[in-house]
Amino acid sequence: MAGLLGMLALAGCVSRAPVPPCDTRVTLAPNVRDDVYVADVRAVRNAAGFMTMQADVVNCTGRPRAVDWKTVWLDGEGVEIDTLLSTWDGLMLNPQEIRGLKSTAPNPGAADFRLYLRRSVK
Repeated sequence: MAGLLGMLALAGCVSRAPVPPCDTRVTLAPNVRDDVYVADVRAVRNAAGFMTMQADVVNCTGRPRAVDWKTVWLDGEGVEIDTLLSTWDGLMLNPQEIRGLKSTAPNPGAADFRLYLRRSVK
């Protein structure tokens, strides 16, 4: 009996679509967590010294999904940089679509970022 239960549990794990582990700088709201994931998160400094964040958002459902996203920039001390640029932007993802997001820090003092996604409230 225990062997049968183990095989059934293993079969359930194998049949699920693989979802990559989420970057710790990314926060998905509970209302969107089962529909999208964020992959390939990276940050680089451009020639002027401004940090740029790039990430791929994947709609892992068979239905269109409207999501909102924003980037919050942090200084070297981990304190949020006050800027008008940290606003929610809307994004419509078609079924199984992968879309790149890009955001540039408001000043060269940005040392890190946080990316937030939620289901669109519009």
